[in-house]
Amino acid sequence: MKCSIISIGTELSLGLISDSNSAFIAEKLSELGMECNYMFTVPDSMEEIINAVKSGIEYSSIVIISGGLGPTDDDVTRAAVARAIGEKLVRIRELDPSSLKFIRSKRTREINERLLRQSYIPLGAVPIIPRIGSASGFRADLGRGRHLFCIPGVPKEMRSMFVEDIMPFLEGFYVPEAGKASGTKIRKSTLLTTDISETEIEERIKDLVWEAKNDSIDIGITATPGLIKIILVERSPASGDIRDRLKEYEEKISSRLGSYVYGRGNSLISDNLKAAVEKAGRPVTISAAESITGGLISSIITDTPGSSGFFRGSVVSYAESAKVKVLGIDPEIIKSKGAVSSEVCSSMAENVMALFKTDYSLAVTGYAGPDYEGDNLGQVFCCIKGPRGYSRVFEKKFLGNRTEIKFRTTQFVLNELRNAIKGKER
Repeated sequence: MKCSIISIGTELSLGLISDSNSAFIAEKLSELGMECNYMFTVPDSMEEIINAVKSGIEYSSIVIISGGLGPTDDDVTRAAVARAIGEKLVRIRELDPSSLKFIRSKRTREINERLLRQSYIPLGAVPIIPRIGSASGFRADLGRGRHLFCIPGVPKEMRSMFVEDIMPFLEGFYVPEAGKASGTKIRKSTLLTTDISETEIEERIKDLVWEAKNDSIDIGITATPGLIKIILVERSPASGDIRDRLKEYEEKISSRLGSYVYGRGNSLISDNLKAAVEKAGRPVTISAAESITGGLISSIITDTPGSSGFFRGSVVSYAESAKVKVLGIDPEIIKSKGAVSSEVCSSMAENVMALFKTDYSLAVTGYAGPDYEGDNLGQVFCCIKGPRGYSRVFEKKFLGNRTEIKFRTTQFVLNELRNAIKGKER
């Protein structure tokens, strides 16, 4: 079953905000065995919306539109969709309570009329009453098994209406049995890697990519600074055998890439660090000393619920004076070796471990730029210390802007700490 997704909003078409709605809708559709074959992003323009809706109807059986359903003058989706499908707008009075529910104090005829724009849908469409927000949605039967859905663009309102109203309809209407549309099963998985290039990944697994195609699995690679995702998509008949091909290829790829693979799905690297701590079979505590990352490492660790069980604290010793006065680094080492050096980094890790009395510690120092013009831009030292005298210092050269270098550093050192706890350091 082919689907088109249309996201409406000038702020989207100008690139002022990212379109998370389309990604969410496409992922949920794939769970039903439906694939998105077109995505449109159009501004709040009557003409552009009409063109996109007509194209979506031409190319797909299911058209899902998000955005432009509010009460303001630039919310023209209702009128544009009505014109695209050749119907007039009609007021559905059962939607009035939702449309008017956010009036706070002064209620005038003009305010009422503006808010009641949300009660209009194309003639013959089925209204969808919002559980969150005031903007109603609707479903239009286009004939020959084709349907169009309009839902709000505010993410939490969109998600609520899509999951609670649209997905049940699609499941009931298009999925007679086996839980999958058209007898097709689509399964996905994602492997997360860091400190390895997209090209190197491709070289290591290129034979697996071709092998997987013969098993109806597509393998793709998407790269962002410090994080490369390997995405596996399997398409198979819903009534096929129960062999878990997806897991087989996950394991094959993980075996090829080793400890560069730190997690799966949408997990954070800190989630996988926590998992390593929990599987260590012994109490594990961690501390950090940060210079170049300015607290980013601590922030990412504490993004994971339950991190207080193992993370004791950190020192953001950004200035040399903080390294000396707070961490107790010998000023002569800084003077002779430089603040960005393996010696200083090692001392940072050693002293923060003593300060917080932890089993493991990590430290980072480096040049993030952009005002630093030397050849050492992107040079970073990372140190990890652990039980029984364990100590490793890594010298890295990270590319990118200031933000990217900080993130690459964080990803790298947390993955190396995870590997050290697991006893699988490279």
